[in-house]
Amino acid sequence: MEEKKEPVFNPLVPDDCAKAIISCYTSKVGECQFFSNAVESNCLLDPFSHRTWNCEGRCFVNGYRCEYISASFNLRSSSEEINSIMSLIGQNGANIIGNLGWSIMTQEEVSAVSGIRKDEFSFMINVLKLLNLVSVKDEKLYLTNLGRKVHDHLIARKYLM
Repeated sequence: MEEKKEPVFNPLVPDDCAKAIISCYTSKVGECQFFSNAVESNCLLDPFSHRTWNCEGRCFVNGYRCEYISASFNLRSSSEEINSIMSLIGQNGANIIGNLGWSIMTQEEVSAVSGIRKDEFSFMINVLKLLNLVSVKDEKLYLTNLGRKVHDHLIARKYLM
């Protein structure tokens, strides 16, 4: 007798979210790709928050998608806007956004992990600042809200491929 395989739904795929809500799907513990014990909140999408509960890595509960995934991957920015930004920043800009991610780093740290030549790096940082994707405070770089949307788009694209 063949064992029935339980479905697994991806919270970044709209069709999967619809199927999850219809079937009142609850994820298995640790199934969420954004769950991590490496950050205090256990959530890479909101690493600095303090929570009184632990979702245990469930991205769906009774069909409802995690509120942090919903907030990070909603349609606030159109695909057209994100694609326009991606064409402006190119692969080097995408590397910086992707590597900066949820961190706050010095320019030297971002440069080291991004693998971009020094002469191209300063130009790219200035482009990212002009597009309001990156900001600087106390000589450290971090993503703005728009930068986080682009970052989240890069993550979603990576998981969907």
